[in-house]
Amino acid sequence: MKPSLLLIAMLPFSVISLTAADLPPDKGNEIPESSKRPVVVTLTKSQVSDLKSQLPKADLPKGFELQTVAAPPLVTHPIMGSLDDRGRLFVGDAVGVNWNKQQLEANPPNRVLMLEDTDGDGFYDKSTIFADKMTFPQGGCWLDGSLYVCSPPGIWKLTDTDGDGVADKREQIVTGFEYTGNAADVHGPWLHPNGRLYWCHGRKGHKVVGKEGTVVHEGLASGIWSCKPDGSDVRWHSLGCGDNPVKVDFTPEGEIIGVENLYYTAPRGDTIVHWQERGVYERSDQLKAIEGMRRAVEHMPVMHNFGHVAVSGCCFSKSGALPPGNPLQLFVTHFNTQRIVRMELTPEGATYKAAENEFLQLHDPDIHLTDVLEDADGSLLALNTGGWFRIGCPASLMAKPDALGAVYRVKRKAAANPTTARRSAPAYHEWEPSGDAEILARLKDKANPKARLEACRALRLYWKGGNNDFFVALHDMFTEPLDPILEYAAIMAFVDQEIAHQGYKVSSNPALSDSERDLQEKRMILVQSYFAGTPDAAQPEKELERATAFLKKAGEKDAAVAYQQALGACLFVISRVREAPGVLRPAFDEWLKTTSLDSARLQIIEASLSGRLGSPASQQTLAALLTSASSSAQQVALRQLAAQSSTVVNDSWLPPLEKMLDEAPTHLLLDAIKKLKSPRFDEKLQALASEKRRPLSIRLKALDSMKGVKLVGDSFVMVKGVLGDATSSPAARIQAATMLASAPLDKEQQLAIAPLFASVGPVELDKLLPLLRKPKDTDTARVFAMELAKSPVIASQQESVYRTALSSQPPDIFENIVRPSIHNADAANEAKRRQLGPLAEKVVAHGDAAAGLAVFESGKGSCIACHQIGSKGRPIGPNLSKIGAIRTERDLLESILFPNNTLARDYEAHVIETADGQSSMGVIKSHTAEGLLVVDVAGQEKNIPHGQIVSDTQLTTSLMPMGLDQTLPEKELCDLVAYLRSLK
Repeated sequence: MKPSLLLIAMLPFSVISLTAADLPPDKGNEIPESSKRPVVVTLTKSQVSDLKSQLPKADLPKGFELQTVAAPPLVTHPIMGSLDDRGRLFVGDAVGVNWNKQQLEANPPNRVLMLEDTDGDGFYDKSTIFADKMTFPQGGCWLDGSLYVCSPPGIWKLTDTDGDGVADKREQIVTGFEYTGNAADVHGPWLHPNGRLYWCHGRKGHKVVGKEGTVVHEGLASGIWSCKPDGSDVRWHSLGCGDNPVKVDFTPEGEIIGVENLYYTAPRGDTIVHWQERGVYERSDQLKAIEGMRRAVEHMPVMHNFGHVAVSGCCFSKSGALPPGNPLQLFVTHFNTQRIVRMELTPEGATYKAAENEFLQLHDPDIHLTDVLEDADGSLLALNTGGWFRIGCPASLMAKPDALGAVYRVKRKAAANPTTARRSAPAYHEWEPSGDAEILARLKDKANPKARLEACRALRLYWKGGNNDFFVALHDMFTEPLDPILEYAAIMAFVDQEIAHQGYKVSSNPALSDSERDLQEKRMILVQSYFAGTPDAAQPEKELERATAFLKKAGEKDAAVAYQQALGACLFVISRVREAPGVLRPAFDEWLKTTSLDSARLQIIEASLSGRLGSPASQQTLAALLTSASSSAQQVALRQLAAQSSTVVNDSWLPPLEKMLDEAPTHLLLDAIKKLKSPRFDEKLQALASEKRRPLSIRLKALDSMKGVKLVGDSFVMVKGVLGDATSSPAARIQAATMLASAPLDKEQQLAIAPLFASVGPVELDKLLPLLRKPKDTDTARVFAMELAKSPVIASQQESVYRTALSSQPPDIFENIVRPSIHNADAANEAKRRQLGPLAEKVVAHGDAAAGLAVFESGKGSCIACHQIGSKGRPIGPNLSKIGAIRTERDLLESILFPNNTLARDYEAHVIETADGQSSMGVIKSHTAEGLLVVDVAGQEKNIPHGQIVSDTQLTTSLMPMGLDQTLPEKELCDLVAYLRSLK
């Protein structure tokens, strides 16, 4: 029999743009009438015949065909699914409402459907609501007559005890997983060959309590979890900082492979991960999520990075029926690109190498694939959830619930129907060692990395005694080149032995080469790093002594790769031990006496200072860096000053900074001085700003770095001129607008600035708005309002923003001057919305990508101020280097014309209030254990300690304002979009 393929379209689980009719947001708590249906729906033969003809345009490998095997009224918006032992398909089905947690819990709207093919023709003809009143059912597993389904806040066991197709017994066997309604929550579960249930949970927070009443784990991390089918023995398998692990499947050997969205950011990366037991997976901007967790390595390995595609489902072809090549084939759905790719996994050490192959490409932009699973005959089923979802991936204000979903099958042409023959997965046998000797034999089997991996894991499960031979064998493994998966398993096995048995004795073999000894030492440092910063750790001095002793080789000209790896291990330990500045200060003093510092020592110094400038030892080291003869050492000091989270000032820093300012003012130096907020530099900064021979960017930054910015005379003319000059760089214009809005200005200066309200772009206008509050006389306020009313980008702000800004002025200024202009702009936007389709057609027909590149690089439209393409631009918003692979012309136009409709995940704007009464608005670039790094639209970064944050409000509007298109003629806008579409 030839195989077929069953595909299920899942939720996006990533940032996408829905090009749909502009519908109002979901309101209230009532399930739409259009989504209510009978418990059982049965199709007639005529309806099934119609179903067979409902085929989207698709590209497939030769010899395969696509079928629509379920569609409305059988399903509405299928999410994720599972098959039982009778061929019935269970799907989580959404009713098309985008509700938050409170709404979902008040009136759970979604359901689990059971689809049946009653006549065995391969097409579903009967649908039963197996379970209603579910919050957000995603995934499922059939086991021993019950369906297990993840639906927040946990896992449900649903059983039909009387055989009527409806689950009359419902039991929540695991709970404690937070959610917001955006689908980055619990997915699954799936049955591992070892009999345990595994599921995924996004980075929403959790407090999981086992059946015995003890807390299994509480924290913010996303991860992979498991339990026994009765809900007992709950464990976390892997935890991390990525946004949303979506689905896992299992190799014949039981290895856990899965897909995760937003594992990387800036640029975004959606990935395949070989999830390691006890693996703690970092993401540099979300380290707060794993704060306090023990880690033995800084970076856990990732198998494959797709880029920004929104992975949404995956499954292995366990029947071995699908061609071609290696039998270990993983099929992965991409929500953003309407694709299923076939990943060939070939053994590479203890893990796999993944090669990507096209398999299915659908051409309807309202199709969003959310899951894929293998039917009994080897065909694939794919779920299409349609166009309804808008609050997670994408976070869009334009939902399209009338774009309904479907279930497709991919099969070989002329293959038999899936119910006529069933294939079973290869048998799974979990290795159980017969004793110590067998474990040792596998640890030493260099030709079989997977056997060594099993032996390392077995030490935790089966080893009970004090066999010193295990330490020796692992210590010997540390001398070998190991792939990251096996290296991590060996390190964790050594950790386990050290915890269980402290009396071991190992020593290095004198016959080892330098590179072998380097590798061994590096891995021993990583073993110790597992305990660094924990309550049961050794003294910090001893940990750091071990980590840094190896760095005595730092000055060698031909440092081995292994040594560089060991340096990374040392930096990892230093970053986790807060006492590092004090403990290492004597060593730093010695190093700084030399005129030439190698990069390794500078990295160590910088790692120890990062986020710790409040300690006296750090301040003394930074003073030494500033007075060092090494320019590289001075750069380390300036970077630390510019990035400090609060205003820490030490008097010893000021003279060397003043000297640098006299000799060679740089952007980094001025950023550092600005953070110090010391009036000592103001006179020199004012003079620097007046030097016309200096670059304009330096002069502006000098003014901006003053404690009290005084815009008078030539300085005022310069800043005003920068903002009014369309040829100025976007960054310079934004900075100039910010400075004008914050500086004290007299009436004459205010009137001179007023015309700028009518000419600046939306980003600069946003920065200028505080000026509306400053006029002390009605005449000046009226002039401001009249110029503002002329602005082509006035609709870039909400009406309430202008009303508030002018609230101290007579009401008629807003009502009679500004408000009519806003209403006219709103009407123009509505007309513009209707032109999205025709304008997209113009881009396809006439857009010039080469001309669009010139538009981007010129700074017109301000795209380059916040977005990066290749090495050009600034990484404030999402990286656009491959945006054309996941966005159509209409998508791109919608993002430019209506940026609030598509808020990119992890690029949402936040307003953060601090205890000192200050507020900051921008994108959160990173979450660390110490605080938040926020970057505003001007590219300015600010570190805000967690202890100072009073409130953090996520805005529903984009940091990218509306109206950017108004700064471009239609031809240039079309060219720009054509250029972006070409980036793949």
